Amino acid sequence: MKFLRLSAVLCLLLSAAAFAETPATAGETVLVVPFENQSKAPGIEWISDSFPELLQERLNSATLFVLPRADRIRAYDRVGIPLELRPSRATVYRIAEQLDVDYVVLGLYRFDGRTFTTTAQLLDMRRQHLLPEMSESGPLIQLIDIQTALAWDVLHALRPEISISRQAYLAGAPPIRLDAFENYIRGIKAASADEQMQHFREALRLNPDYSAALLELGKAYYRARQYELAVTTLVRIPQDDALAREANFYLGLAAY
Repeated sequence: MKFLRLSAVLCLLLSAAAFAETPATAGETVLVVPFENQSKAPGIEWISDSFPELLQERLNSATLFVLPRADRIRAYDRVGIPLELRPSRATVYRIAEQLDVDYVVLGLYRFDGRTFTTTAQLLDMRRQHLLPEMSESGPLIQLIDIQTALAWDVLHALRPEISISRQAYLAGAPPIRLDAFENYIRGIKAASADEQMQHFREALRLNPDYSAALLELGKAYYRARQYELAVTTLVRIPQDDALAREANFYLGLAAY
């Protein structure tokens, strides 16, 4: 039994090492900055940071890489601006130059009490020009569908040759409960580890199979040295999930 446990840990560590050493996939890179909140409605400020998260999940592919939040935070630190500050377009351009990305997604959103509207533009860093505006709208309760539709707009602008229809793209997107998504976003923005874990646990109570929340909760447990909880959380992510390799990386470390 002891030998089997050791073998399992070694397998997880090998998986972790493979993940850590895997080179970045060649392709175009995209930076999505938090969208500007132009609404005076209370309680929806969290939506600003939800755009980079959901667009990253919907757009990442073998030939399109959306930079994660950690990379954006490091870039903000290098430029010397607080993460809470909404930078000007000139500052965003400087950040994008430092990160050497191909495109930047800029956007804003409004809510008039009935209709939620978002508008976005792609900044082509190589040709140094803005592409035409893209806009989506609908009831606030359909926020995730609206953001997924915007992801299709961005993808179609970057890959006009794609064969998947808008309807098929929306239908194929993994479902996420809106209240679970809100807790997930509040969790990644939380200042303390306890607050982070509280939000991630609530997201999972509402949506038990929410892989992104499982990964972040597992990582939070790992950082807090609660290794057994990290293992039991991360092992719940299916091996065919897009986040499985990163989950296995932390699972191997926690098991070790």
